[in-house]
Amino acid sequence: MKVLLPVLLIVGLVAVDGHGAIVSPRSRNSVDFFATPSITGVDPCVNRTGAACNNGQSAHWYSQGCSIGCPTCDHVSGRRQIDICGNGKQPTLPDGTNGKPDFRSANRNATPGSEFDIYRHNPWRSPGNAPVADACGLAGGTPWGPDAPEEGRYKNTSAAHHGMKGTDLPELPTGVQWKIGGEAEVTWQVRNNHGGGYSYRLCPATGVLSEACFQDHPLDFVRDKQALVLNNFTKIPIQGLFVDEGTSPTGSTWALLPTPPNGFGPRCICSPDNNYHPANFDCGCKMGEQHDGCRSPGNCSLGACLPCPGTPGSDCSRCDNGQGATYPVPWQNEIRGRVAILDYVKVPSELPPGKYILGFRYDCEATAQVWSNCADIELVA
Repeated sequence: MKVLLPVLLIVGLVAVDGHGAIVSPRSRNSVDFFATPSITGVDPCVNRTGAACNNGQSAHWYSQGCSIGCPTCDHVSGRRQIDICGNGKQPTLPDGTNGKPDFRSANRNATPGSEFDIYRHNPWRSPGNAPVADACGLAGGTPWGPDAPEEGRYKNTSAAHHGMKGTDLPELPTGVQWKIGGEAEVTWQVRNNHGGGYSYRLCPATGVLSEACFQDHPLDFVRDKQALVLNNFTKIPIQGLFVDEGTSPTGSTWALLPTPPNGFGPRCICSPDNNYHPANFDCGCKMGEQHDGCRSPGNCSLGACLPCPGTPGSDCSRCDNGQGATYPVPWQNEIRGRVAILDYVKVPSELPPGKYILGFRYDCEATAQVWSNCADIELVA
């Protein structure tokens, strides 16, 4: 079955519940974009050409309850800051120890591996290692129909339904062609930012869509070309941060999210001075699992100091992205998900021409979740 692309529905850019989704090339996960113009939760987006678009419910396809080292996800423990399966897997992401850079995106004031390093079991701490329920995501994040906790909401349509596997979605032709051995653009949009990072992969359309297939063909980034696309369609070049150590498959390249995390709660409430302050902000641990009522140093989830728009290599004196921080204009108006990330990837020269599926995998750090999308493209000589 093939789905023909209808005319894009133009919508306003507003903050909505959602997490991460490919905008361009259009993903199969947005298949309901023509059927759901009135459904609350439909994701508006900014695409690479500077036009508003309806991205369906593409940001609601994910896996949750996924700890590094575990064989499967449990589908419910999206915010349990524990080793869900008791596997004992240790983080492999460089964390600032042994003279290496710190690629953590949240809670960086905690000593790596300590009891206050509460996110050490989550997917980003060993990129690509955590299991997924489906390589292209589950609609609503669970394999069953009813809505679940942790944003497990999905409105059923004639195109897709809650619990559907993304790998079962039909082909959605995009007309996008990538030149073998060249460079290609991918745009994606993040909301309810849980920190972490992401990668792009390919799987031949003639094969079986699976995590193993995608891991056979990881894509490298063009590391000096990354940009943010603001909701006024302004493109701001930034210097991305990339890691290829401690990743899976070995040597695969992942990008640290270039936008500061803002989705830690609802957990215990604490403040930047590590003191308990009701109704202040979230520190990322589930009630009852926090240490000393959020009073101990290192237990609060302060965001990493990430690149600021237009200020490559900036530090926190220029862009402090802890909770309640201030941001340079126009960044403070874009922080709540109204920004797209434009990446450039290298198209492998050894792959033959033909139809492929582009896989997007976003491994969270502040939650035990992996967000996935898949899009149809063609490689040409």
